[in-house]
Amino acid sequence: MNIPDFNITENSDLAEPYKAFVKQMADWYNGGELPELAGQDLRFTLEMQRQKMQSLGLDMQCNLQNEKSNQINVGGVSFSDRIFTNSIIGGNMNLTRSIGSNQNSIYKNTTDISLSTVIQSLKTDTRPSSSMALCCPHCGAPSTLGELESGCKYCDSHFLMSELYPKVMNFFVTENEDKAKRDEKNKRELKTFIIASSILMIILGMIFDLFSGQSQSTSMNIFSEIFGGLLCGGMIGGMLFVLKKLFEVFALMGKDLRGGGKTASTLFYANKIKKNDPEFSSEYFRDKIMSLFRMAVYSKDATELACCKCKCPEKAKDIIEAQLYNFNINSCEIIDNICDVEVTLYLDCLHYMDGKIKSKSDKFRMRMRKSIKNRTELGFSFAAVSCPSCGASFDARNVKACPYCNNVYIHEEHDWVITDIR
Repeated sequence: MNIPDFNITENSDLAEPYKAFVKQMADWYNGGELPELAGQDLRFTLEMQRQKMQSLGLDMQCNLQNEKSNQINVGGVSFSDRIFTNSIIGGNMNLTRSIGSNQNSIYKNTTDISLSTVIQSLKTDTRPSSSMALCCPHCGAPSTLGELESGCKYCDSHFLMSELYPKVMNFFVTENEDKAKRDEKNKRELKTFIIASSILMIILGMIFDLFSGQSQSTSMNIFSEIFGGLLCGGMIGGMLFVLKKLFEVFALMGKDLRGGGKTASTLFYANKIKKNDPEFSSEYFRDKIMSLFRMAVYSKDATELACCKCKCPEKAKDIIEAQLYNFNINSCEIIDNICDVEVTLYLDCLHYMDGKIKSKSDKFRMRMRKSIKNRTELGFSFAAVSCPSCGASFDARNVKACPYCNNVYIHEEHDWVITDIR
């Protein structure tokens, strides 16, 4: 397995974690441990994805290779709350992905990709409260920052702040067009269209001459039929090729413009939420809806998750990998500090259907709810929460009440939950 050797030109404090995460993700895809740098929700999502693939008898292998010019794109877009800053870091590489079932390969694809990550780091001269709930990076048990620094009560692992942050909160994969492959494909298709059309026109010319009474097959007649067939076939083949390319261009434009028509409404509703929660951002919301969607579709039963109050639709049950292309906020209603939002997700997904892997462009509508009387917390995860009643830390991903004091934990008061997917 070849791990890309990126050219780092700036901000190496974020580029180095990116390089490490790329290697950890490649190892994980090939059967290794969960990425150490992955945040709590991302680790949970990846764990569910692997379990789903194993339950289907699938195994995924990935190989990452260098491109001619590998450079990490650092900075540009970032968002923050009182404690953390999330920065979007990306790089280009070549990905070969192979998926097998019962030791037989059923899917293989090689493409150039952009792998973007959302890396969370502490703001300068900022330290979280020692009571902030966190999962132990070693054993995964819910704990607090203070306990992890003095020693996890479950595995006794000790951590420095530099070992807990930065963390990768999410990642996005986008396929890049390979111009050389595109040009080679166009040449091959044009040649095929011209040859097929020319052969067809020569045959039709001979049939026409036969039925028109020209029984003598002189050399001149044969030459005329071949020359005319080549000339006419070349023109028709070229025209068919152009029509095919026009159709592909329009189809690609439609794919690339997914969600673009509702940008104004998305910005309007995002600003409406931000007026009530100053630390809300569209980038944060994008990461959150993608994390929630992945959790829902990778889980055995979405209703067992604290973050999901509905069942997964049938059309999503065969998804084994989902990447977000774009999203829209369709509506937003705020009553008594409860924010109800409907979004449309435009996704590129891998489906396992009838023993085959199919790549599809999908669209889902999802409704979400959150109390916005509490400000956005970029470091929040249901995997480790603090009970508002007794202060104990516990894993709230699959429970409705604190296991220590039995106080009901209302999940939407602390973070977004899904109320409907269709």
